[in-house]
Amino acid sequence: MTRSRREFLQIAGAGAMGAAFLSRPSALLRAFPLKLPPGLQLWTVQDDLRRDRDATFRSIAAIGYRELELFELPPSPPEFRKRCDDVGLRCVSGHFYLDSLSRQQTIEAAKVLGLEYMIVVFPTLRSLAGQDISNRSVDELNPLYETISLDDYKWNAEQFNKYGEVLKTAGLRLGYHNHAVDLKRFGTVTGFESLILSTDPNLVVFEMDCGHVIHAGHDPIAFLRQYPARIRLLHLKDLKPGYSISTSLDTEEKDTNAEIGSGVIDWRRLFAVAQRGHVQHWFVEHEGRMDHPPLEAITISYKYLQQF
Repeated sequence: MTRSRREFLQIAGAGAMGAAFLSRPSALLRAFPLKLPPGLQLWTVQDDLRRDRDATFRSIAAIGYRELELFELPPSPPEFRKRCDDVGLRCVSGHFYLDSLSRQQTIEAAKVLGLEYMIVVFPTLRSLAGQDISNRSVDELNPLYETISLDDYKWNAEQFNKYGEVLKTAGLRLGYHNHAVDLKRFGTVTGFESLILSTDPNLVVFEMDCGHVIHAGHDPIAFLRQYPARIRLLHLKDLKPGYSISTSLDTEEKDTNAEIGSGVIDWRRLFAVAQRGHVQHWFVEHEGRMDHPPLEAITISYKYLQQF
């Protein structure tokens, strides 16, 4: 893979930090938010992975990231895990659609990969229950999800509690990742809050996507204050100033994402509040338009996060 000189130097410079991380992991954890290993949601580098997966893994590890979150199951979970292990990367979490949790092979694949969390990535409309929507386009789903209701969220909560029990028995945890659509308000409560309030804390945790929260016009810091015991994972995502407010399904395709530290979120204040809660993992995620290529962007975000 051809790289520009600038990108090469940035990755090489961050790589020195990555090498130091391997030799002194406990000391260097103090340099990152919440003293947690730096994580990356692989959706951020999906195009690089499709071009050359192993080279991308080496680049991710050289930058200094240590934990990964998957956006899809790989064709061969044992081989995928070995490739990660070989470069010092650990798969902690993965994103799944609700209907896939009914398949035992999906749960077994998650265990082979070494996942701790199976995160439902999306709300399911009650009317689409049992249907595979993973291959439907946003253009097709967007008008359907404009009609999402509080009843849909209550139904999702019932499913999460049911599958949460199944995953707990298998040694896994069920979680939910919010999109902007989950911040639609139904009277005094948003869909996201309805899920939190209607699920069993012993069975269901939440992964808050900070970028989707601000895109919907809400404050991720306020949610961390209100639900410190329920939000266990974070997506570190930010937007450039001047973004539009929207709770539509295609929100992530609007406006421009920012590297961590160059957008609108006050990360220092957010981490200070998160430190008083129970966040156990965080993952940098860039989604949609960016000013820099993915590997360069995650290097910039990593370097910013070192200061914490």
